[in-house]
Amino acid sequence: MCRMVLSIGFTNDEKVLVGVVDSLVKAASQDPYGKDLYGEEQHKDGWGLLAIKFIDASMSVLHYRNTRPIFEDDAVDIVRSFFNDYRGMYLLMVHARAASTGTPINVFSTHPVRATTRSGSELYMIHNGSFNRDFIIKELNFSREITSMYNDTYIANLALASRASNDVNRDDLAWLLNYVKTGANLGISLVNSDNVVFIVGSYYKLMNDGKDEVRERYYKFYHCRNNGQVMYASSTVIDHYRPREFADCMVMRNGEYHKYLVNASKFEMKETWLFQ
Repeated sequence: MCRMVLSIGFTNDEKVLVGVVDSLVKAASQDPYGKDLYGEEQHKDGWGLLAIKFIDASMSVLHYRNTRPIFEDDAVDIVRSFFNDYRGMYLLMVHARAASTGTPINVFSTHPVRATTRSGSELYMIHNGSFNRDFIIKELNFSREITSMYNDTYIANLALASRASNDVNRDDLAWLLNYVKTGANLGISLVNSDNVVFIVGSYYKLMNDGKDEVRERYYKFYHCRNNGQVMYASSTVIDHYRPREFADCMVMRNGEYHKYLVNASKFEMKETWLFQ
């Protein structure tokens, strides 16, 4: 399973974003909620990020993935260097992975995974939970020889990209959620030539197996605000290691997703979706 943080907005101080990433590093190295639900206290099976900054009419994109644990790499320095002395709109998605039993541990399966849509836009996804990978492969008739080295998130993003063009709509996400096995805490960025469609939210299944209380603690997802910025984060990040700049946080509803449009001049929430 995984821990993740996502943030968009206007920045003139990279220290805020450094604090966000530092909180994730700490959560990945010691996660009491992961230990309670899955017996795994560390998210050590790779990490990655998508960072975007807008400079005039141009867009600078950093897609970084590493199979080392995030707490043994230079995550904070990478983010600090990318946003150093930057003033403007940004997008940041960072993910620390704990691979599900039987899934591959390789750079292809490290998030954010990437695919290309029908129109040539780039689709990035980070994910906490699991999809029914084999069902998606069968539904879309993907080659098993090609997909054997990829995890469920990679396959899910490939499937979503096959439906998308330069946007992801409610029906696209509803279709994908039909394949959820345990949960789909998601961050999705569809990168077009001059803007990004950004979708983030939380969905998880309750199993009525005596573990639903710890399951809810693990999968609950926070929406936080700062002056000119918003952040979304896994439960451990906020409950145990909250970045001090983000004091205004609330738990999202199970099944709630937010859709934004981000460009050089603004970020705007376009829609709120609730899936039951």
